[in-house]
Amino acid sequence: MTVNGLEIEVEYKCIKNVHLSVYPPDGRVHVSVPNDYGEERIRMYILQKWVWIEEKREMLSSYNRLPEREYISGETHYYKGSKYRLKVNRRPSGAYSVHIEGDYIVVDVHRDTSADHIRQTLYSWYKEQTLPIFTRLIAKWQEILGVSPSRWELRQMASRWGSCSPSKGVVFLNVELAKKPVECMEYVVAHEMTHLIERNHTDRFRRLMDTHLPAWQQIKTRLNEYPI
Repeated sequence: MTVNGLEIEVEYKCIKNVHLSVYPPDGRVHVSVPNDYGEERIRMYILQKWVWIEEKREMLSSYNRLPEREYISGETHYYKGSKYRLKVNRRPSGAYSVHIEGDYIVVDVHRDTSADHIRQTLYSWYKEQTLPIFTRLIAKWQEILGVSPSRWELRQMASRWGSCSPSKGVVFLNVELAKKPVECMEYVVAHEMTHLIERNHTDRFRRLMDTHLPAWQQIKTRLNEYPI
């Protein structure tokens, strides 16, 4: 659905109340509505919330964004919340590799490697480095909440830090979280796994988060303040 030129994601659910969300990093708008809601009723609801939506999207647009990456030596990149400079070593032969050396993330590649291939190499490294962290966090929150996802996966996600399908028990986590502090990674794990208990952002959901991760709202703010 498009309202005032803005694309709105509409999801019909077996719920009583409407749930409206604006997601970082790009201000994607998602609304969950009861199954009996018609298009005009949804449109009127969105228009009633329009000022709030614009304010939220403006806030997200003010987040600290890094320039478009070129994947060349000297660029700023992040890992676990710390800032590094990228160092690209172009060699006539040898295996592709990534490692941290002081204040640098060093990428060893073939001399003819494209920027996109360097991006993919870094992506694989981020995923490899954070897989053990998320494995530990998933296990920790399984014990805390008493629930287990049927499956979880690290993947590239365009506009969410994570997502959960309670009906299937599946949790997805954004590989971009590798660039954030571990406490931010844990917040997203806790958030998504809490959705295995409470599907929506209800008072019950917030009570669960308050009980098990009292600082979750402050951590959420910090997560969205870090450069994207």
